[in-house]
Amino acid sequence: MATPVVTHRKLSIPDPRSSEPKTTSSLKFLVLATDGLWDELSSEEVVTLVGGHFAGLKGTISKSSLPALVPTTAGSPTVQGKATTRAMANAQQGSWAFVDDNVSAHLIRNAFGGGDEDKLRKVLSIPAPHSRRWRDDVTVTVVWWEEAHESVTKAKL
Repeated sequence: MATPVVTHRKLSIPDPRSSEPKTTSSLKFLVLATDGLWDELSSEEVVTLVGGHFAGLKGTISKSSLPALVPTTAGSPTVQGKATTRAMANAQQGSWAFVDDNVSAHLIRNAFGGGDEDKLRKVLSIPAPHSRRWRDDVTVTVVWWEEAHESVTKAKL
């Protein structure tokens, strides 16, 4: 039986109509995804990929150089998926692709191949029911605070 992991975080999102000073929160976005994403990517990779997307990175970027381009801060410890050992072994090999306008599609592309188009095509072309041996279904929703997205984008211009 699966046991869900529940984490509570207090958000401090100011009311734009209020005259009170703005409070700051380190939480800029939230990724809601099925386990298929977390089986392929670590929480740190997801945060860096979303941060790079918001920063406007384009093209193919090596996995080893992305953390230097997109500095992030660590949050609460997270649960790692079943493929964590494999993912950690390949963490510095290969490349990430920054080609999608939609941040959820961006995460799915990078979960299944990133900058390696051949791998991506192979993994996504496996027909059901055989595909379950190679990949899990993935649903991703990214919610972000517009002010945070604008400040990241403006900082890079």
